[in-house]
Amino acid sequence: MCLIGLLGLLAPRVVLIALWFFYQPFIMGPFAGVWIWPLLGLFLLPTTTLAYCWAIALDGGFSSFSGLLILAMGILFDICFLGGGRGVLRR
Repeated sequence: MCLIGLLGLLAPRVVLIALWFFYQPFIMGPFAGVWIWPLLGLFLLPTTTLAYCWAIALDGGFSSFSGLLILAMGILFDICFLGGGRGVLRR
């Protein structure tokens, strides 16, 4: 699971597609079977979508500190990835 988490930071879209294909309950379970939300997450916020699925898969979910921390880190990584390419274009 740690290897998948590390790969999720390096290539979140690839990991999200692979988990959706090979282990569909991990992705579809938190979204109650509605396929549009993970699909939007794949294109807009892939790391946050993976973090959301992982936080729900934990025993405590969002009622525990670790679930909220995982989700906050996913949001932070997505924000960092979105703004990362803009500084390169200015140079």
